Amino acid sequence: MNDGTKAFLKSAYKEYYFRHSDWIEFPAAVQSREFGYMPFAGGMVRHLSFKEEGEALAELLKQSPSSVYCSNARYEHPARPMEEKGWLGAELIFDIDATDIPTQCKRTHDLWYCETCHASGRLPRQPKCPKCGSATTDFHGTCRECLGAAKDHALRVLDFMTNDFGIASGSVRIYFSGNRGYHLHVDDARFEPLDSPARGEVAGYLRGDSLPPNQTIASTLRRRPPNSGPMGDGWTRRIVDYVDARMPDYTGTLRKLVSEGIAAQKALVDSSVTTDVHRVFRLAGTLHGDTGMAKMRVKSFDSFDPFSDPVVLSSKPVTVNVSFYPSFEARGERFGPYRSEPTTLPTFAAVRILTRGMGEVA
Repeated sequence: MNDGTKAFLKSAYKEYYFRHSDWIEFPAAVQSREFGYMPFAGGMVRHLSFKEEGEALAELLKQSPSSVYCSNARYEHPARPMEEKGWLGAELIFDIDATDIPTQCKRTHDLWYCETCHASGRLPRQPKCPKCGSATTDFHGTCRECLGAAKDHALRVLDFMTNDFGIASGSVRIYFSGNRGYHLHVDDARFEPLDSPARGEVAGYLRGDSLPPNQTIASTLRRRPPNSGPMGDGWTRRIVDYVDARMPDYTGTLRKLVSEGIAAQKALVDSSVTTDVHRVFRLAGTLHGDTGMAKMRVKSFDSFDPFSDPVVLSSKPVTVNVSFYPSFEARGERFGPYRSEPTTLPTFAAVRILTRGMGEVA
């Protein structure tokens, strides 16, 4: 990334923060949180703390960085090294990423590409470019199919938390991550003292990791007395309800139906994110460093459009020398594909290419 591109990106992000600072959502107890940020083409800056929201916002406007982060944990001394912070508890957060959900669309928009000759092809990636012999890199795109799947899994998390854990639906805040998925923040003090293993159990429950083998579940269901009605709670109830609703017209095996019932209801949360009690998360309302889109609260999935609503940068035109970028959708328009060519784009589309190092400002 050359100096001109860095200056352009910083200016675009600064304009957003100056105009929309009221869109940023700071967590409770700001003075107990660790903050961090990633400069454009720079290393991570962590272990920052602020006495109040205004102080944090002033630093954000001053730096206008690529990404801004805040801990889900509260500390006695958030600016000290990790072993000296004094952990006080952490919010429970789930991460849903479309990359982790198997969908057929990945065959069309998940690619490998060569930064040297700009060749590209379908995954799995070859370590060397077959055209020029240089190293290759993965590119993971998005479309309405895979982000629709991510939405479905986010709703599954909400269903688990409300129906299996007894959390009020209003206590689960859902955010579009600004890239390929959703973050779900649970506002319930009962979860805050949980250590990593305990959080791992919660994530494992949502993922269905601790369930018995499908054949064992099927064998149990076969021994169930006819017309016995509802059975158990939690996953047991979920599987029984799924099987009972489909069994009359189902032509496959009971084991296969159980497997389908689990797959249709499990939530593929990233366990490593949920279990990390010292993690810093993208601050709500700030821009994603790889897309220029905002991490945005989803108040209603019925009206939220991840290809339009989080696209918050300006439409001011800018000319970009694009090395390589597949086709993508943003704010009702389709852009690309591009390969080794100059093109004039609205800022919100140009930033998508520039932040990933796949072009430079002309």
